[in-house]
Amino acid sequence: MCQLAGNADHVSAMELLRKEAGSVPNAVSEPPVEVEILEFNLIGPVLAVRPYCHNDHYWQVYFDGNRVIKEALAKRGFPTPMPAQLVLVNQP
Repeated sequence: MCQLAGNADHVSAMELLRKEAGSVPNAVSEPPVEVEILEFNLIGPVLAVRPYCHNDHYWQVYFDGNRVIKEALAKRGFPTPMPAQLVLVNQP
C-alpha cells in the first residue's frame, strides 16, 4: 500500500507506480502490476500497489516493491503524506 498526500496528483502517481513496480526483479509482466485507489483517509488516497510474482519470490518482491515505491515518488517530487490539523482559537 502507498499513502499519497491529499494534494498529490494521484493519476500521475498511479501511472508512475505501474511502470516502476513492474521493474522489480522477479515481478512478472503477466498479469501486469495493479495500482488502484484502495481507500481515502484524512491525509489523502491510499493506493494498493500489487506486482505479481511466483510464490518463491514473494517477500523479495514485497520489500523491493516498497523501496521502489518510496524512491520513485520521492525522485518525482511527490509530497510526503503528513497528518495535519487545523486549530481555531476563539478569544473573547
